[in-house]
Amino acid sequence: MQAHENRVRQLLDCGQQFIVPLFQRFYVWETKYWETLWDDLMDLIEDDDPNRSHFLGAVVVIPATDTAPSLPKFILIDGQQRIATLLVLLAALRDKARQTDDPQLAEEIEQTLLVNRFRKGDDYYKLLLSQSDRTAFQHLIQNRIPHPDHQLCQCYDFYTNKLNRADNPRLRDVLSSIVDRLAVVTITLAATDNPYLVFESLNFKGHKLTEADLIRNYLFMRIPTDQQEALYQEYWLPMQTAMGDDLTEYVRHYLIRAGAFVKQSEVYVTLKNSLAQSDSRAALEELATFARYYAKLRQPAQEKHRALSTALTRLNRLDVTTVYPFLLNVYHDYARQTLTAQAFLDVLWTLENYLVRRFVCGAPTSELNKIFPLLYRQTQQQATGDFGQALKRTLQAKKYPSDAQFRVRLPTVKLYGKGGLERKSKFLLETLEDSYRHREPVHFAPLTIEHVMPQTLTDEWKAHLGSDWSTVHDLYLHTIGNLTLTGDNSGLSNSPFAEKRRRFAESHLELNGYFQTVHQWRLADIEQRAVALTERAIQCWPSFGDTAEAVLDGNVVTGTTPNSVTVLGVTTPVKTWREVLSTTLEILAAHDQARFQTVLEQYPHYIATQGQAFRTPKPLGSHGYFIETNLGAISIHRFCQRAVATMGLSPEAWTVTVKPAAVSKNGLNENEA
Repeated sequence: MQAHENRVRQLLDCGQQFIVPLFQRFYVWETKYWETLWDDLMDLIEDDDPNRSHFLGAVVVIPATDTAPSLPKFILIDGQQRIATLLVLLAALRDKARQTDDPQLAEEIEQTLLVNRFRKGDDYYKLLLSQSDRTAFQHLIQNRIPHPDHQLCQCYDFYTNKLNRADNPRLRDVLSSIVDRLAVVTITLAATDNPYLVFESLNFKGHKLTEADLIRNYLFMRIPTDQQEALYQEYWLPMQTAMGDDLTEYVRHYLIRAGAFVKQSEVYVTLKNSLAQSDSRAALEELATFARYYAKLRQPAQEKHRALSTALTRLNRLDVTTVYPFLLNVYHDYARQTLTAQAFLDVLWTLENYLVRRFVCGAPTSELNKIFPLLYRQTQQQATGDFGQALKRTLQAKKYPSDAQFRVRLPTVKLYGKGGLERKSKFLLETLEDSYRHREPVHFAPLTIEHVMPQTLTDEWKAHLGSDWSTVHDLYLHTIGNLTLTGDNSGLSNSPFAEKRRRFAESHLELNGYFQTVHQWRLADIEQRAVALTERAIQCWPSFGDTAEAVLDGNVVTGTTPNSVTVLGVTTPVKTWREVLSTTLEILAAHDQARFQTVLEQYPHYIATQGQAFRTPKPLGSHGYFIETNLGAISIHRFCQRAVATMGLSPEAWTVTVKPAAVSKNGLNENEA
């Protein structure tokens, strides 16, 4: 390794060429870097000491293997951004000199600093950038019109604007400050040194590159130089173009498919370790192959098989990308024809079934990060010829919600709000509507979710709902029983139910045809529709698990006597449902005060900092809150469920046991609500 301090003139005016290798990132400097360089040049010009210089940084190179004595070539390991920027600035200075009738200055810049005179082809240029930057750069050097959106062209425009200012220094002073007063340290490695290891030590530890950049660099530095360009064009560039900013995420999912969860910050290290003894060309080919599957997962319209495209589109609407690593393996089986299209469809419908039921039943999505990396291998171990059946058996053991759990949760779960909830709920409602088997397809795109009981209650609606209007509104507003689809959301608004019923009669949706036999819209009516839609939902996503499980339905807690309540693993004996309410809220408030505030904000008719508005207020321990205790068992049961969900906790974090007499009709000694 040799190190020398040079001025920019010595670096550029010496008949050599710098080549940016494929493992380097593209040109990324922006305005703040261009501005800093210009300010440094202006400081040098204004300084009275002509011997003062400014250190620009280090340039690390290694001799290229295919070099000739007449034109030495060097692989540019570090310093690409600085050299490219200097050459673009010099091109702008040359063009300004031509405009101001100083052809001698323009010729001096071009022939000694910008190009290798008398050379042809790529050898003509002092700097040979990677393919994505090469055309724009060479157009600037040739003074041809480049693509205006390219970063290098924006750099050229920046310096052209600086040079066009009325207070701009003399062009020759600018040139002198660039080539005679900017200093660089040129570090030349031995031909036997590993350029990638040097590059990695300079860039990886500083996290200047993306994980995808580092992966590209690692792969191509292990591929012979004479093969790099062809393989880059055939495999890497199409993959990078298709994925864009999602390339790192694709590689992460590609790695997870092997069975272990990988953090986004560990993608490069994991890939590097996995390929330590592997052939880089084969690894690149495999990455490109799975990238084609991944592109279809993200954009199902690319899948030519119509039924598969539809099933993938439906799955994507559930916003669960953690399933992608598993599906990459399944897609590979399908592509190799070891899995039929019908079997692939069965897999997709099974996954949708599993994810819909978990969503409805409030299962934590974080658990999916542990489930899907190992799912393919576990399913293969269970498979005896039918992969789809093996998948169902495997998922049954991973907290697959039963029909009983589904019947309890769907009528009460909140299906409208932030965090993608509305998109998933619209998907559920569309599927329910489709289940009526319309002769002509329904166009769902222009439809929106409509609340039958409106989000803002008028006095007429409050009177219609009855004395418990606040309880009904708080707990049932966003539930399945109160939701439908419409193309007339603004027209319906908070109109009285009679008016909404009239408008629903004009709808072609079966979901809205339901209301023609309903003449009022109160608590019992909402619950009745919820039960009907739940049964239809079970037909849409039928259970492939154990259907014999018995769970106490939240709708029949009336008349029961609670025995104990368990909140976040803490079990407390109770005698009444009011004790269930107070105990639950006390533990939740103590568990996470910040999240508990969200419960207060969303349910002011149940808990508040003051109790004057409550019919039967009760202080909540020492937390400074009051709760409404004039509530029935059903309302308490559902509010506690909703409070747990509002705080982002699993439904399993809250359970109530009732005394045996309450469930003797089921032949059980004790059960959970």
